[in-house]
Amino acid sequence: MKIQTRNLRHRLGFSLFEVLMFVAILGVILGIVVPMLSQNDAIYAARDRRNAQELCSTTMMAQVAGLNFVQGEDVIETVRAVVRGGMPVQGAMKGRLFVVPGLSEEDIRGAAKYLQIVNGELRYTQSVTAHEPGALKM
Repeated sequence: MKIQTRNLRHRLGFSLFEVLMFVAILGVILGIVVPMLSQNDAIYAARDRRNAQELCSTTMMAQVAGLNFVQGEDVIETVRAVVRGGMPVQGAMKGRLFVVPGLSEEDIRGAAKYLQIVNGELRYTQSVTAHEPGALKM
């Protein structure tokens, strides 16, 4: 009877080796997952910068063709106008559609962080720009 109780007590806990293996495996998993989580921010920032560059170049091409998307000093509304698109009614580019389709509201707000309006032109900036609270209305 004494032998059975000693074996039973021995089986109730984890050995030091099992605990160390668990900690090692957990450390490897965290070592893989944590860098992947920080990469998401970089991926979203790269997407926003790419969208901002495309919006900026489409707006400049439209201005050359005689179509102005710039809505005063409001970057968000200017970006929304480019997403809606437009066509010049005269000139060499008459009938050409200038549009950046498929941007969600999240994409618009993300891209607007890298845009500013200077002298009536939409310009791309490398760094995040702060827009006044009134400009971020929905």
